[in-house]
Amino acid sequence: MAGATPARSRHDDPRVRDRLEVIRDTKRQLVIDAARRVFEAHGLEGASIRLIAIEAGCTTGAIYPYFRGKEEIYAAILSQTLIALKQFIEQHLARHRRPIDRARAALAAFYAYYKAHPTELSLGLYLLRGAGVRPVGLSRDLDRALNGQLRTVFDAIIAAIADAGFDRAQARAVDGVSHAIGLLVMDGTGRLRIFREPADGLMMDYLERLLPQQ
Repeated sequence: MAGATPARSRHDDPRVRDRLEVIRDTKRQLVIDAARRVFEAHGLEGASIRLIAIEAGCTTGAIYPYFRGKEEIYAAILSQTLIALKQFIEQHLARHRRPIDRARAALAAFYAYYKAHPTELSLGLYLLRGAGVRPVGLSRDLDRALNGQLRTVFDAIIAAIADAGFDRAQARAVDGVSHAIGLLVMDGTGRLRIFREPADGLMMDYLERLLPQQ
């Protein structure tokens, strides 16, 4: 009929779109949570979309509308981890006012986050392999995006160290992060017990040497 107004789709209703978006996000997160457990158990190479689907209680076909492959799911997990890490560091920075305290708090927070979430550190370190420390298993675009997120984490640490008046802030940040990861790996594998030194105390002592009171 001429001049008639076209019938509106249910999806044109903002409330319907919002509900559908919530459902989509919920299903996507269920896949991510299931994949996290599979990756923790099997690593990236040993995992498969089939294993993730079994863990999520769905079919493999139900995963592909959200992710094109296991690499994209793995990247989503690492992305969420980096977001949480950055927020954790920012929360710790907000608790301190003196620049020296903020500088130490930035690195202490990096250490504390992964101490509380050891599997997340393991998942992140799985990307590094071989003497060349090359990322494996992810596409160049995914790796670039994750590196960008990781850079924002480092930038927060570097800025706190620089604001405290220390020179070579980036080198100090890399040094502190590397030391934290080394302690976490030794502590997590039980090797630190050989020296009968607590990891937390060693980390705090190191921060006082790396970032001394000026």
